[in-house]
Amino acid sequence: MGTYGYISIIAMLCYGFMLLMFLAAKRNKIINSFLVVLLGLLFWTGGSAFMRAQFWPGCEFWYQVSLLGILLLPYAYCRFILAFGGKKSGVPGKIYLVVMLLCFWLNAQYGIFLKSPNVLDKNGVSTFVYEIKPAIVVFFIPAGIFLIYLFMVLVQICKENPNIKVQYEPVVLGILALFLGNAFLGIPIFSGFPIDILSGVVNVFLLFYALIRRRLFRLQMLASSSLCYGVGFLFSILVFLNIVPFLQKIPGIQPDKNMTVYTLILAIIFLVIYTFFTFLWRLLIRSVFIREENHQAEKIREFNSAISKTLDLQEILDRTIRVMKELMDVGNIYVCMQNVPGESYRGVASDQPLSDLAFALEEENPMIQWLKEHEEPIIYRDFRYSVEYKSMWEEEKHQLDKNHTRYCAGLKDGDNLVGVVLITDSSAKKRLVYDEVELISNITSVASIAIKNARLYENACLEARTDEMTGLLNRKYFYEVLNEEFEKNKEASLALAIINVDDFKLYNQLYGVKEGDLCLQCIAGIIKSSVGDSGYTARYGGKEFAVLLPGYDLFSARNLVESIAKQIFVMNNRRTDMKLKAITVSAGISAAPYAAKNVKELMENVDLAVYHVKHSGKNGIQVFDTMFRNNKNENTTNREHIYREYESTIYALTAAIDAKDHYTFSHSTNVAYYATALATTLGMNEDMVEIIRQAALLHDVGKIGIPEYILNKAGRLTDEEYETIKGHVEASIDIIRHLPSLDYVIPAVIGHHERYDGKGYPRRIAGEDIPLTARILCVADSFDAMTSNRCYKKAFPVNVAREKLLQDAGKQFDPNLVEKFVECLDNGTISLVKAEEA
Repeated sequence: MGTYGYISIIAMLCYGFMLLMFLAAKRNKIINSFLVVLLGLLFWTGGSAFMRAQFWPGCEFWYQVSLLGILLLPYAYCRFILAFGGKKSGVPGKIYLVVMLLCFWLNAQYGIFLKSPNVLDKNGVSTFVYEIKPAIVVFFIPAGIFLIYLFMVLVQICKENPNIKVQYEPVVLGILALFLGNAFLGIPIFSGFPIDILSGVVNVFLLFYALIRRRLFRLQMLASSSLCYGVGFLFSILVFLNIVPFLQKIPGIQPDKNMTVYTLILAIIFLVIYTFFTFLWRLLIRSVFIREENHQAEKIREFNSAISKTLDLQEILDRTIRVMKELMDVGNIYVCMQNVPGESYRGVASDQPLSDLAFALEEENPMIQWLKEHEEPIIYRDFRYSVEYKSMWEEEKHQLDKNHTRYCAGLKDGDNLVGVVLITDSSAKKRLVYDEVELISNITSVASIAIKNARLYENACLEARTDEMTGLLNRKYFYEVLNEEFEKNKEASLALAIINVDDFKLYNQLYGVKEGDLCLQCIAGIIKSSVGDSGYTARYGGKEFAVLLPGYDLFSARNLVESIAKQIFVMNNRRTDMKLKAITVSAGISAAPYAAKNVKELMENVDLAVYHVKHSGKNGIQVFDTMFRNNKNENTTNREHIYREYESTIYALTAAIDAKDHYTFSHSTNVAYYATALATTLGMNEDMVEIIRQAALLHDVGKIGIPEYILNKAGRLTDEEYETIKGHVEASIDIIRHLPSLDYVIPAVIGHHERYDGKGYPRRIAGEDIPLTARILCVADSFDAMTSNRCYKKAFPVNVAREKLLQDAGKQFDPNLVEKFVECLDNGTISLVKAEEA
């Protein structure tokens, strides 16, 4: 075969190997066109190899096969280039094919362009020498014209899609190498050397590289069964043909005399060689290539499983970065996210805890726009040749270039680009691995689904936690936040403010519900911007807003609420379309632990403060604070008239009680005395003392509806009668709730029969969940009931009633209140109401 004959053999094996490999691949238009190129190259090199080996049916035949492959290659390349650029095959390609087939037929018949080579024997080695005639230009001129056409097509494709320009570079270099290799056949120095075959090998590897860059080749293709058996067969044939001559020289083997044994030996040897090479190929592929892909696939499966079990966005981003770092040799990884469409993509996560994330990518950035329109990641080195890169600001380019950006990948929620992953190199000269692009694409696809689910969950949580109209927290979630912050701030201050809009019903009547909703939205905006990140804001009721301020004392909270109230008062002055009345608010403020021991008490105190402002003329701020209950600087001049307007209503109700049952009237009066005395001793301010007095006078008003025979029954009540008696609490509330001016006494009235151990009625609440005012009434009510004569019992002496209070402290009564009440009895602060006054 000669020394140069092995070049053709190697080229043929390379083409056969690739053909088998891509036959096992998932096919598309580009792969099919590449197979046509490989088929043409296989004709060319296979014909050349068999011609040099002088196989049957002879050199002339294999020369024509080789020439046919050469002449068909430009057409095959045309199909490949057009498919690579997403274009359809054109008429020029078909014209070239017809012309070349005609030239081939003429040359095969008459040899007028290029005759088959002459075989010369030099020292026992066959050398093939071509006789070059001027007529050979008939082959080169159409091929040259067609190549010019192909380059024009390439230029047009690159203009239409600048991003593909870099991907075409290996294709262009391959065609150029092939053309030059064939052109060099006419140079004497290459006479007898298969320079054309060698250039074809260079060319096909450049095409193969182009397919890798387009991610049309995967290492898993090397492990396909058909490729494994094909490669084993090719190598077996090559080795077998080279060892057969040696087998013929082995003593004792005479093929002419014993053909059957000789054939059997050859078959066994071929089978052993074939099995060996097939096994060796599988072992090589699995050890060198497939193990890495399997490792990557396993890591991606683990990543997929892990992030599918979480809805925490930060955890998803951290895991995404971690798996990329494990599977790729890259520098730093940054993730930028967009919170709201139209905003910048800002850094939120990195593989380095101390990385500077104070950078942003604007939505108008051409790179961002490219990622929105495409699914695959950007190879930054290739992107630098694109029109999009050239249209970027220099500052944007510098930001990406200085970090040695390697890849940019999008994180999508449907058609929306919600995030960008920037992957950098530790060195600008680092080699690019195109398999990484598919890996990044797989990881970001999985991460995008997880991010979409996490955002849907966040949105659902946000909708469940916020008020639809104002965007503030809703009442339900605000209670959760309040309880959490109360636990966190047990050793610090926690201020709470309720802001109630004055005369909002009138505002709606004057301007309509739509304008009223707009008003509430403006108020919510003022409150939210004023509080900022210092606390929490919520829509507490229809026209009420709550502000929770961790770490704020009463003075700071009051200053903030005053600022909010001033802004709300002047907010309608900015309206130019119509003149609207000024909005005023009534606000109450309290703080823990100064004025409340638990969340419930804190809320009740703030509500009472709001009631105080409402009942004293609205448009004001009241601070509920036990530290300043005796502060005489408070505005007390108008305090007397605050409750005067309700005295007639209270008197009418107590008169009705007296008419129905004189004992109930006297009992209510006594309870009012004991309860207010205890409240005063506890240091409660005058407003609270007055509220407790009114609640005491009205706490049994519901007994008006109970039959007298039950109220005055001397014996033990039946279960049914006792249930009727218990119903007087709800009956009292039913009466009071129709008097909006007195609704502030409801917490005390509804809870005065609750027990500290939770066994009371009607709600069976316990401990400090019972309002403080109700716990005070409970002690006063029980003490008067024990020390008063009734139709079913005589009055207990004071010392007996005192002992019973102490015995039931912590069971029926608040132990702290019992201790204080007993102390007042002992020191004379509270004295027994005389029987004649009862």
